[in-house]
Amino acid sequence: MTTLTVVFPVFCIIALGYLFASFKKISLEPIIEVLLYLTIPALVISSLAQKSFAPGEVALISMAVVGVVLGTGLLSYLYLSFVNKTELRGFYLTTMFMNSGNMGFPLALLAFGTDGLAVAVVYFIAAGLLVYTLGIYIAKGKGGFTEIFKLPLIYAAVIGLTLNLGGMKLPGPVLTTLDMLGAATIPLMQLSLGHHLYSASITSLRTSIAGSVIRIGGGVAIAIVMVNLLGIDGLERKIIILSSAMPSAVITFLMSYKYRLQSELVASIVATSTFMSIVTTPLVLMWLL
Repeated sequence: MTTLTVVFPVFCIIALGYLFASFKKISLEPIIEVLLYLTIPALVISSLAQKSFAPGEVALISMAVVGVVLGTGLLSYLYLSFVNKTELRGFYLTTMFMNSGNMGFPLALLAFGTDGLAVAVVYFIAAGLLVYTLGIYIAKGKGGFTEIFKLPLIYAAVIGLTLNLGGMKLPGPVLTTLDMLGAATIPLMQLSLGHHLYSASITSLRTSIAGSVIRIGGGVAIAIVMVNLLGIDGLERKIIILSSAMPSAVITFLMSYKYRLQSELVASIVATSTFMSIVTTPLVLMWLL
Protein backbone atom coordinates (compact mmCIF):
# COMPACT_ATOMS: atom_id res chain seq x y z
CA MET A 1 0.00 0.00 0.00
CA THR A 2 2.89 2.36 0.80
CA THR A 3 4.39 1.82 -2.65
CA LEU A 4 1.04 2.46 -4.33
CA THR A 5 0.62 5.67 -2.31
CA VAL A 6 3.97 6.90 -3.63
CA VAL A 7 3.70 5.75 -7.24
CA PHE A 8 0.04 6.52 -7.98
CA PRO A 9 0.20 10.34 -7.77
CA VAL A 10 3.36 10.45 -9.90
CA PHE A 11 2.03 8.35 -12.77
CA CYS A 12 -1.45 9.86 -12.40
CA ILE A 13 -0.14 13.38 -13.12
CA ILE A 14 1.95 12.05 -16.02
CA ALA A 15 -1.21 10.36 -17.34
CA LEU A 16 -3.10 13.66 -17.03
CA GLY A 17 -0.44 15.31 -19.19
CA TYR A 18 -0.82 12.48 -21.72
CA LEU A 19 -4.62 12.85 -21.68
CA PHE A 20 -4.39 16.62 -22.01
CA ALA A 21 -2.20 16.21 -25.12
CA SER A 22 -4.85 13.98 -26.70
CA PHE A 23 -7.25 16.90 -27.11
CA LYS A 24 -5.08 19.98 -26.69
CA LYS A 25 -1.73 20.36 -28.43
CA ILE A 26 0.53 23.03 -26.97
CA SER A 27 4.17 23.95 -27.39
CA LEU A 28 6.24 22.67 -24.49
CA GLU A 29 9.07 25.07 -25.28
CA PRO A 30 7.79 27.94 -23.07
CA ILE A 31 7.16 25.52 -20.19
CA ILE A 32 10.63 24.06 -20.52
CA GLU A 33 12.09 27.57 -20.51
CA VAL A 34 10.18 28.40 -17.31
CA LEU A 35 11.46 25.17 -15.74
CA LEU A 36 15.07 25.67 -16.78
CA TYR A 37 15.35 29.35 -15.97
CA LEU A 38 12.98 29.84 -13.02
CA THR A 39 11.45 26.94 -11.13
CA ILE A 40 14.29 24.38 -11.16
CA PRO A 41 16.92 26.90 -9.96
CA ALA A 42 14.50 28.00 -7.22
CA LEU A 43 13.92 24.39 -6.15
CA VAL A 44 17.66 23.68 -6.13
CA ILE A 45 18.45 26.68 -3.92
CA SER A 46 15.51 26.22 -1.52
CA SER A 47 16.12 22.47 -1.08
CA LEU A 48 19.84 22.84 -0.47
CA ALA A 49 19.26 25.78 1.89
CA GLN A 50 17.04 23.71 4.18
CA LYS A 51 18.99 20.47 4.65
CA SER A 52 22.53 20.32 5.95
CA PHE A 53 25.06 18.31 3.97
CA ALA A 54 28.65 17.68 4.83
CA PRO A 55 31.05 18.33 1.93
CA GLY A 56 31.89 14.64 1.94
CA GLU A 57 28.24 13.66 1.43
CA VAL A 58 27.90 15.87 -1.63
CA ALA A 59 31.16 14.51 -3.03
CA LEU A 60 30.11 10.87 -2.49
CA ILE A 61 26.68 11.37 -4.09
CA SER A 62 28.32 13.10 -7.05
CA MET A 63 30.88 10.32 -7.43
CA ALA A 64 28.08 7.75 -7.42
CA VAL A 65 26.27 9.67 -10.17
CA VAL A 66 29.44 9.85 -12.28
CA GLY A 67 29.90 6.09 -11.79
CA VAL A 68 26.32 5.34 -12.89
CA VAL A 69 26.56 7.59 -15.96
CA LEU A 70 29.92 6.22 -17.10
CA GLY A 71 28.96 2.64 -16.18
CA THR A 72 25.81 2.68 -18.30
CA GLY A 73 27.88 4.28 -21.03
CA LEU A 74 30.24 1.29 -20.88
CA LEU A 75 27.31 -1.15 -21.01
CA SER A 76 26.00 0.74 -24.04
CA TYR A 77 29.40 0.52 -25.75
CA LEU A 78 29.53 -3.24 -25.14
CA TYR A 79 25.99 -3.70 -26.49
CA LEU A 80 26.60 -1.62 -29.61
CA SER A 81 29.98 -3.26 -30.24
CA PHE A 82 29.09 -6.92 -29.78
CA VAL A 83 25.31 -7.24 -30.16
CA ASN A 84 23.90 -4.41 -32.24
CA LYS A 85 27.14 -3.75 -34.13
CA THR A 86 25.97 -0.26 -35.08
CA GLU A 87 27.36 3.18 -34.29
CA LEU A 88 24.50 5.01 -32.56
CA ARG A 89 25.64 8.07 -30.60
CA GLY A 90 22.04 8.90 -29.76
CA PHE A 91 21.77 5.56 -27.95
CA TYR A 92 24.32 6.76 -25.37
CA LEU A 93 22.24 9.82 -24.53
CA THR A 94 19.24 7.73 -23.49
CA THR A 95 21.11 5.07 -21.51
CA MET A 96 23.56 7.30 -19.65
CA PHE A 97 21.23 10.10 -18.55
CA MET A 98 18.25 9.42 -16.34
CA ASN A 99 15.02 11.29 -15.65
CA SER A 100 16.08 12.24 -12.12
CA GLY A 101 13.97 15.41 -12.21
CA ASN A 102 10.55 14.72 -13.74
CA MET A 103 10.16 11.42 -11.91
CA GLY A 104 12.98 11.36 -9.37
CA PHE A 105 11.82 14.47 -7.49
CA PRO A 106 8.20 13.48 -6.77
CA LEU A 107 9.12 9.88 -5.95
CA ALA A 108 11.84 10.98 -3.52
CA LEU A 109 9.51 13.52 -1.91
CA LEU A 110 6.54 11.18 -1.52
CA ALA A 111 8.60 8.18 -0.40
CA PHE A 112 11.22 9.86 1.80
CA GLY A 113 9.96 13.38 2.55
CA THR A 114 11.80 16.68 2.22
CA ASP A 115 15.12 15.15 3.30
CA GLY A 116 14.80 12.63 0.48
CA LEU A 117 14.01 15.42 -1.97
CA ALA A 118 17.12 17.34 -0.88
CA VAL A 119 19.31 14.29 -1.62
CA ALA A 120 17.52 13.86 -4.95
CA VAL A 121 18.31 17.50 -5.75
CA VAL A 122 22.04 16.89 -5.15
CA TYR A 123 21.81 13.83 -7.42
CA PHE A 124 19.96 15.90 -10.03
CA ILE A 125 22.58 18.66 -9.93
CA ALA A 126 25.42 16.19 -10.53
CA ALA A 127 23.47 14.44 -13.29
CA GLY A 128 22.43 17.78 -14.78
CA LEU A 129 26.00 19.03 -14.96
CA LEU A 130 26.93 15.83 -16.80
CA VAL A 131 23.94 16.14 -19.16
CA TYR A 132 24.80 19.71 -20.11
CA THR A 133 28.51 18.98 -20.58
CA LEU A 134 29.18 15.35 -21.50
CA GLY A 135 25.67 14.92 -22.94
CA ILE A 136 25.95 17.93 -25.21
CA TYR A 137 29.45 16.84 -26.20
CA ILE A 138 28.02 13.47 -27.28
CA ALA A 139 25.19 15.17 -29.19
CA LYS A 140 27.11 18.10 -30.63
CA GLY A 141 30.78 17.22 -30.58
CA LYS A 142 33.48 19.75 -29.82
CA GLY A 143 32.39 22.95 -28.17
CA GLY A 144 29.54 21.39 -26.20
CA PHE A 145 31.06 21.88 -22.75
CA THR A 146 30.47 25.65 -22.76
CA GLU A 147 26.68 25.16 -22.93
CA ILE A 148 26.50 24.57 -19.17
CA PHE A 149 27.40 28.20 -18.50
CA LYS A 150 24.42 29.41 -20.54
CA LEU A 151 21.94 27.82 -18.11
CA PRO A 152 21.22 28.89 -14.53
CA LEU A 153 21.52 25.38 -13.08
CA ILE A 154 25.23 25.67 -12.37
CA TYR A 155 24.79 29.08 -10.72
CA ALA A 156 21.85 27.87 -8.62
CA ALA A 157 23.93 24.86 -7.58
CA VAL A 158 26.83 27.08 -6.53
CA ILE A 159 24.51 29.37 -4.54
CA GLY A 160 22.67 26.47 -2.90
CA LEU A 161 25.82 24.53 -2.00
CA THR A 162 27.51 27.68 -0.69
CA LEU A 163 24.54 28.37 1.60
CA ASN A 164 24.39 24.73 2.65
CA LEU A 165 28.05 24.04 3.32
CA GLY A 166 28.59 27.51 4.79
CA GLY A 167 25.73 27.10 7.25
CA MET A 168 24.13 30.33 6.03
CA LYS A 169 20.40 31.02 6.25
CA LEU A 170 18.26 32.88 3.75
CA PRO A 171 15.83 35.53 5.03
CA GLY A 172 12.37 34.06 5.64
CA PRO A 173 10.54 35.97 2.87
CA VAL A 174 13.23 35.04 0.32
CA LEU A 175 13.08 31.37 1.28
CA THR A 176 9.27 31.40 1.10
CA THR A 177 9.43 32.93 -2.38
CA LEU A 178 11.87 30.26 -3.56
CA ASP A 179 9.75 27.51 -1.96
CA MET A 180 6.63 28.72 -3.76
CA LEU A 181 8.40 29.01 -7.10
CA GLY A 182 10.19 25.68 -6.68
CA ALA A 183 6.93 23.93 -5.77
CA ALA A 184 5.73 24.46 -9.34
CA THR A 185 8.63 22.36 -10.67
CA ILE A 186 7.39 18.87 -9.90
CA PRO A 187 3.85 19.05 -11.39
CA LEU A 188 5.07 21.02 -14.42
CA MET A 189 7.77 18.41 -15.09
CA GLN A 190 5.31 15.53 -14.80
CA LEU A 191 2.66 17.15 -17.01
CA SER A 192 5.31 18.02 -19.60
CA LEU A 193 6.56 14.43 -19.61
CA GLY A 194 3.04 13.08 -20.14
CA HIS A 195 2.34 15.58 -22.91
CA HIS A 196 5.59 14.65 -24.66
CA LEU A 197 4.89 10.91 -24.44
CA TYR A 198 1.64 11.32 -26.37
CA SER A 199 3.48 12.35 -29.53
CA ALA A 200 6.45 10.00 -29.10
CA SER A 201 6.43 7.01 -31.44
CA ILE A 202 8.25 3.77 -30.72
CA THR A 203 10.56 2.66 -33.52
CA SER A 204 13.43 0.15 -33.66
CA LEU A 205 11.73 -1.90 -30.94
CA ARG A 206 14.66 -4.22 -30.25
CA THR A 207 17.10 -1.33 -29.83
CA SER A 208 14.57 0.65 -27.78
CA ILE A 209 14.04 -2.25 -25.38
CA ALA A 210 17.79 -2.84 -25.09
CA GLY A 211 18.37 0.84 -24.32
CA SER A 212 15.59 0.80 -21.72
CA VAL A 213 17.00 -2.27 -20.00
CA ILE A 214 20.49 -0.74 -19.87
CA ARG A 215 19.07 2.55 -18.56
CA ILE A 216 16.91 1.06 -15.81
CA GLY A 217 18.38 -2.37 -15.04
CA GLY A 218 21.96 -1.33 -15.70
CA GLY A 219 21.44 1.89 -13.75
CA VAL A 220 20.23 0.01 -10.67
CA ALA A 221 23.02 -2.59 -10.87
CA ILE A 222 25.79 0.00 -11.21
CA ALA A 223 24.23 2.18 -8.49
CA ILE A 224 24.37 -0.78 -6.08
CA VAL A 225 28.01 -1.34 -6.98
CA MET A 226 28.82 2.36 -6.48
CA VAL A 227 27.10 2.75 -3.09
CA ASN A 228 28.82 -0.39 -1.83
CA LEU A 229 32.16 0.72 -3.22
CA LEU A 230 31.84 4.20 -1.70
CA GLY A 231 30.36 2.97 1.59
CA ILE A 232 27.14 5.00 1.19
CA ASP A 233 24.21 3.91 3.35
CA GLY A 234 20.99 5.21 4.84
CA LEU A 235 18.81 7.69 2.98
CA GLU A 236 21.54 8.66 0.49
CA ARG A 237 21.91 5.02 -0.56
CA LYS A 238 18.18 4.65 -1.21
CA ILE A 239 17.88 7.88 -3.20
CA ILE A 240 20.92 7.07 -5.34
CA ILE A 241 19.48 3.65 -6.26
CA LEU A 242 15.98 5.08 -6.83
CA SER A 243 17.23 7.95 -9.01
CA SER A 244 19.47 5.59 -10.99
CA ALA A 245 16.42 3.42 -11.73
CA MET A 246 14.65 6.25 -13.55
CA PRO A 247 13.92 6.05 -17.30
CA SER A 248 15.74 8.09 -19.93
CA ALA A 249 15.78 11.86 -19.46
CA VAL A 250 13.38 13.77 -21.71
CA ILE A 251 16.06 16.44 -22.19
CA THR A 252 18.03 13.91 -24.27
CA PHE A 253 15.32 14.03 -26.94
CA LEU A 254 15.49 17.83 -27.02
CA MET A 255 19.27 17.61 -27.43
CA SER A 256 19.04 15.05 -30.21
CA TYR A 257 16.45 17.15 -32.00
CA LYS A 258 18.46 20.35 -31.66
CA TYR A 259 21.72 18.78 -32.86
CA ARG A 260 20.08 16.42 -35.40
CA LEU A 261 21.32 13.23 -33.76
CA GLN A 262 19.00 10.24 -34.35
CA SER A 263 16.07 12.04 -32.70
CA GLU A 264 13.52 9.35 -33.68
CA LEU A 265 15.53 6.62 -31.97
CA VAL A 266 16.11 8.80 -28.91
CA ALA A 267 12.40 9.63 -28.62
CA SER A 268 11.56 5.95 -28.98
CA ILE A 269 13.90 4.89 -26.15
CA VAL A 270 12.66 7.71 -23.90
CA ALA A 271 9.06 6.53 -24.45
CA THR A 272 9.89 2.83 -24.09
CA SER A 273 11.90 3.28 -20.89
CA THR A 274 9.18 5.50 -19.39
CA PHE A 275 6.46 2.94 -20.09
CA MET A 276 8.76 0.20 -18.75
CA SER A 277 9.23 2.21 -15.54
CA ILE A 278 5.51 1.82 -14.76
CA VAL A 279 6.43 -1.74 -13.80
CA THR A 280 10.02 -1.35 -12.60
CA THR A 281 9.58 1.73 -10.38
CA PRO A 282 7.10 0.10 -7.97
CA LEU A 283 9.39 -2.95 -7.75
CA VAL A 284 12.41 -0.81 -6.86
CA LEU A 285 10.38 1.15 -4.29
CA MET A 286 9.04 -2.03 -2.70
CA TRP A 287 12.62 -3.14 -2.22
CA LEU A 288 13.81 0.21 -0.84
CA LEU A 289 10.90 1.00 1.50
